Amino acid sequence: MKKYKKVYIEITNNCNLHCSFCSLTSRKKRNMSLEEFELVLKKINKYTDYIYLHIKGEPLMHPNIIEMIHLAEKYSLKVNLTTNGTLFKKYSKELGVCNNLNKINFSLHAEQNNPQYFEDIFDSIKDLNKNTTVIYRLWTLKNNQLDEKSTKIVDKIKKYYNLPEETVDKIKKEHNIKINPQIYVDKDNEFEWPKINIHKSCGYCHALKTHIGILSDGTIVPCCLDADGIINLGNIFDDSIEDVMNSKRYKTLQKSFQDRKPSEELCQSCTYKKKSF
Repeated sequence: MKKYKKVYIEITNNCNLHCSFCSLTSRKKRNMSLEEFELVLKKINKYTDYIYLHIKGEPLMHPNIIEMIHLAEKYSLKVNLTTNGTLFKKYSKELGVCNNLNKINFSLHAEQNNPQYFEDIFDSIKDLNKNTTVIYRLWTLKNNQLDEKSTKIVDKIKKYYNLPEETVDKIKKEHNIKINPQIYVDKDNEFEWPKINIHKSCGYCHALKTHIGILSDGTIVPCCLDADGIINLGNIFDDSIEDVMNSKRYKTLQKSFQDRKPSEELCQSCTYKKKSF
């Protein structure tokens, strides 16, 4: 049986921010219900060990977020969470008792006006289980160079964690730097969200090989960058994963990735192919 390294599940496409680096979506705002979420878990738990509560939206806005993480444990699934961090302090203690919370990614470039934003995140990390990995992410760089905002964020991390200059230099020059046994700082260049008819190109992608995505309305997509559900492979509420894998559109796209000639127009315009080796 095929197993994915991860399955992205968008439990909500609602967000409390409007960050410039995040693409807009015309989809109707929707929370996946607890019952729908459990149905998803029942259908995917044989196909992966990890779920990522991320495509669009802020997962900590979902009213049942803690219940959902505990429910995933019932199905032996580990959870990775991507958040803008604005609501983390509110939930940090509850998240700390979620034994299956594998990793939290904080998008520190989130555009908000809370002067205590960074301190609230840094101080609340202590509430987490020590087995939960924390990633501070800087994703808006140009040519791997820290801009003014990124530099200020690194300075805040340096000051709070009392980092030596050697570690700060590594953060500026390298990717995924460990600053203590639980916490990493990761950075990468800003990329362009794929849009139809934009600079078509060939290339390889790990979509359908290592992962798939599920939108809040149940639409199954190849990856987390298809935020509008353009490549609709089925609906998890109605279809089985096996049926989706055996569908013509799925098989055609899968083979086209292997041939490095993506069959879908959205994939042809996606620059993330350059990151797939």
